Amino acid sequence: MSRSYKGNKLKKNRVYSGADLQRIFGVCSNTISNWVNGGLIASDGKRPYLFRGGQVMQFLRTRQERAKTTLLPGEFKCGVCKSAVFPDVATLQIGPAKNGAAMGMGTCLECGGHIRKFVCEADFVIFERLRDPNTTVGSLHEGMRADNGGIGISKQKLDQHWYVENDRTLYQWQFHAGHLVEQTIDQHLAAIRFFEDVLDGKPFEKLTIRDVDLVRSALKDAISAQGEARKSRSTVSHQASQIMAFLEWLIKQDGFKRLPKDLPNYMKMPKAVYAKALASEEKAYPSIEVAEKLLLGMPSEKLADNRARAMVAIAYLGALRADTITSLRICHFDAVNKKILQDASVSRAKNGKSLKIDWFPISDSFADAIEDWIDVLASKGLSGQDALFPNLRVLQHRKNLKDPCRAPIEPMASKDAVSKAFALACRDIVENYNPHSVKDTVAAERDRRPLTERQRRAWSQNMGHDSETTTQRHYGTIGDE
Repeated sequence: MSRSYKGNKLKKNRVYSGADLQRIFGVCSNTISNWVNGGLIASDGKRPYLFRGGQVMQFLRTRQERAKTTLLPGEFKCGVCKSAVFPDVATLQIGPAKNGAAMGMGTCLECGGHIRKFVCEADFVIFERLRDPNTTVGSLHEGMRADNGGIGISKQKLDQHWYVENDRTLYQWQFHAGHLVEQTIDQHLAAIRFFEDVLDGKPFEKLTIRDVDLVRSALKDAISAQGEARKSRSTVSHQASQIMAFLEWLIKQDGFKRLPKDLPNYMKMPKAVYAKALASEEKAYPSIEVAEKLLLGMPSEKLADNRARAMVAIAYLGALRADTITSLRICHFDAVNKKILQDASVSRAKNGKSLKIDWFPISDSFADAIEDWIDVLASKGLSGQDALFPNLRVLQHRKNLKDPCRAPIEPMASKDAVSKAFALACRDIVENYNPHSVKDTVAAERDRRPLTERQRRAWSQNMGHDSETTTQRHYGTIGDE
């Protein structure tokens, strides 16, 4: 079984059960048990085990980094899961190599991959301990010092900055938050983890009014702080309301009903706090004419260049976010009716919102760039349900693209390609416009045109905004000049 765990990423603030990890990493329950024996700390040590996402990723990353340095006694580097592991002693064999040295061979205790290395007396000591049924892999790691690379796997290292006392409660909250889109859940969890950090991981069942006020004070200070500690007015407002919503849920749960009923009210922020914060710096965005100039100035010699041009073009044509762009399929671009279908059931859209977006009335250059890219995809055998912006490796190396019976090409999971496309468009200018600036450009274009009130409202709705106020307040705002 080939398992490097590469590409499987967990959300650092989320809580996962052992079953969740089995599903995400494609491993069995024994592997999760081996991780625990190998030093992965379960949130509270109770069964069924729960794990904080950031802690799991740090654990796996530490093992893989250690495998790049000198192995500790008894450890092998597994060529399959790319980690420093102990062998399954039932499969361990010691035999002479061609040069006469002792060669140890066996299978990885976790993924079943074949492992081998030259062994010495120190390794034999560990092998004997592994054969003792009372010895766990975790006990072999106890007391291991960090190697010259500064990489260790001690409990202290893993526990650093991770508060896990409340993970079982947060695991239950995640079920409650299932009605929210994934990105919103992450934002709520970030606020709750901030709440935990301020209180040094204090158990939620012991919360007092003073604790909540302490967190509120920390948010007040953050709005006027300097450097990384500073939070914007918007962030403070959102996190205060998110913590309040969590506390409203918490006081209704079994085991927490003795908490003060007015606990959430102590997260209310005075308006005067927001007035202290400086207004955000004016956002930089191009006019639609400058955007077209940047598009036409992009290179088009390579496959990657053509994809980048089409990504920039469709962003302006539909006022789309980067995550939505990378999740589109070819059938979502309707050249006949001049529409873009944002289907939230298969595309990544903010707030899970599905839309039929009319092309904004801008230069034909934008639509032409996308249609040229679709022609390239068609020449390679892609159509319909295939990703509109597939991974380039698929286009360059996949052999069966023209097979009519193949499965659809899935969209990319990351939006990084869109950011790189905009960086390519801005390579020759001082200002570096990001994908989010597109909505500002489109909103500003609305204000430049002599539109009726009804047309302005339709323009805002086409941008995915429920009201014209959203467009007016947050996008394409006019600076002091």
